[in-house]
Amino acid sequence: MRVIASSRFLRRAKKLRDPQAPMLRAALRRFAADPRDPLLRTHKLKGDLESYWAFSVDDDLRVLFRWEGDIAFLVHLGTHDEVY
Repeated sequence: MRVIASSRFLRRAKKLRDPQAPMLRAALRRFAADPRDPLLRTHKLKGDLESYWAFSVDDDLRVLFRWEGDIAFLVHLGTHDEVY
């Protein structure tokens, strides 16, 4: 599996500060090792976002992504309300 990040995702990730920045790095390492790791709470979305998946970085910060074959394309990073 490969992980590719959109420019939108990268811009948002660069703005994070402690403690969220190191938590995001840890979550991305965990995701790259096992996208279904239970600590990430990875789940498929429904409705208008049905072609996307999401996983949790902390209680409120989410990563929105989509699968393109064996590539996970990271689309958006934000709070629960921003992403959904």
